[in-house]
Order: sequence, then structure tokens, then C-alpha cells
Amino acid sequence: MNKIHELFALPIGMEEVASVSGFPLYSSKTIREKFNESLQKSRRGKVISKSVYMMVATGKIIPCYAESGILSYLKKRIADDTSGGLMRVIRKIFLGKKPEENPLDYVLAFYDFNINKIIVLISNHISEKFSMTASDLAIAISLSHEMMHMYAHQNPQKFLSIFQDELTDYYKTYFTDIFKLKKNKELDSVVESIYKYFFLKCEIGGSSALAAIVNQLNKLKEYSSLEEDEFKNVIHEYSKVVKLLLSNDMKKFIVLADQYQHLINPLYHTYKEAFGKIPVKGCAQEMIFPSEVICGYSDTKIDSKIKTALQSL
Repeated sequence: MNKIHELFALPIGMEEVASVSGFPLYSSKTIREKFNESLQKSRRGKVISKSVYMMVATGKIIPCYAESGILSYLKKRIADDTSGGLMRVIRKIFLGKKPEENPLDYVLAFYDFNINKIIVLISNHISEKFSMTASDLAIAISLSHEMMHMYAHQNPQKFLSIFQDELTDYYKTYFTDIFKLKKNKELDSVVESIYKYFFLKCEIGGSSALAAIVNQLNKLKEYSSLEEDEFKNVIHEYSKVVKLLLSNDMKKFIVLADQYQHLINPLYHTYKEAFGKIPVKGCAQEMIFPSEVICGYSDTKIDSKIKTALQSL
């Protein structure tokens, strides 16, 4: 067993259980038990608790302790991650003494589809007993978000079928905003064909062929009120953002993000218009990864569709 840093060295039988980009992750029987117990302390946690218990027991969900070293390390290594899991962590992670002030900053969960596991990193600033209500909810929100990614990747056709209305509403609203689309009865089917391509070919299939993505977006041209040059410019800038997202170059994305706020900000507004509420998370992935839309939706509420999906894992 590797020697554990002092900050990890709690008297609870820590052992190495997994690694991310070569960085060892430590857990214990006690952590797993307390993690499971924490799910009973929030309404959201209770919904997913049965599935989570089984997934923790089989190693599909791995709760681990985190400290500043590993969190900083993971932020630096995001660009090297090929699964897209770490790339989804856009918000800044702050370490402090009062997790209840910003609980989501103390729980980092990500689904790595290369190994088909969800890693949950929990800051040592949250007690071993997970006694704070806010922290319990943060764990449940982060976990349910990544479980939705897992469901989408394990059941792509079911995912598209169950959430067809939500995905169509979101992308039609978003595309209408940035491409200034006119109302048309055929628009729903066109939008559906675009996000299905994004999901099946880019998100699931791993394709990064920008020309094909541009061809998909060009389907919207006949419905746009923009001048031809304006439409081409939107697609050009859209493809630049997508290229950054698909390359997992988060450092470069953060540096250049301000240049594309006219494409990124509408992603937030679209949640409000389509679903009634904006999730507490960073937005950008939605431009090419449709499962992120439903994960964001699940952050705001757990309806019957979300519940069915989560409980089926």
C-alpha cells in the first residue's frame, strides 16, 4: 500500500481503491458506510439510495476522501482526461472551513465512461460522519448528476427516447436564440436529428469531425432570419467552441471563454425558458454533449422520468 499523506491519515483503515491519471485514491469501509448513510439525509438522496448502495458494493461508485493536493492535481490534469468526466468540472473548487456556505465546492463527482465508474471525492473539511445537511445534499446532487451521465452512456437509445421532449425543447430554444430561427412545424424533427447526431456520434462515438458537425448545424440555415454571412459566422464560432470542448483543453477553454459568451450565456437562459430553473453549474458542454442537458435538468428537479432512469442503474 502506498504511504498516505498526513492529511489523509485518519484512523479509519484507509486503503488505495482506485487511481485517476495515476493519482491514487483512498477509501475505507467506514467511508463507504457513512457515504451510504448520508443519502438518507436528503430527499434526493433517498430516491437514489437503493441503486447507490448496490453500485458502491460492486465498485461502480467509489467514494473517496479528497484534500487540496488531489483537487489541485485533478484541475491541472483535466486536459489529459479522455473520458470527458473531469472536463465537466468547470466550476472552481474552493477549500475552506465552512462547507455549508458553498457545499457543491466540497464534493467533486465524475463519471469516467472508460472504466464505467463514478468517482466521488469528498473534502476532508466535511466530517467523516457527513453530519452537515448541506453537505449531504451536495453529495446527492453531484452523484445524481453523474449517474444520469452513466445512464445515458449505458442506455443511449432509451435515453433519447425517454428524454426526447426535454432535449427537443432545450435545443430548439437554444438554436432559436443563437441562429434567430423562425417558427416552422418541421423544426422539431430537424433539431432532433442534430442533437441525436451530437449524442450518438460525438458524445458516445467520440467523433470530433468538425466538418460533419458544421453540416448538421447547416440544416438550420433555411429556418434562420440571419443574413448568410451572419449565419456562417455563428457556425464558425460555434465550431471553435466545440473544438475546444472535444479536445478537452480546459485551460485554453477558460482563457478563451469570454470571447464566446454570446454563445455560452444563452445555454443558461435556455434552462430557465425550457425547464423553469437554471442549475447551479457551469454551462458549455451542452453545445455538443446532450446528456449534460438532462444532467443539468436533473440538478433542478427529480421528476418521474429522472427517477425511473436513476433507479434503473
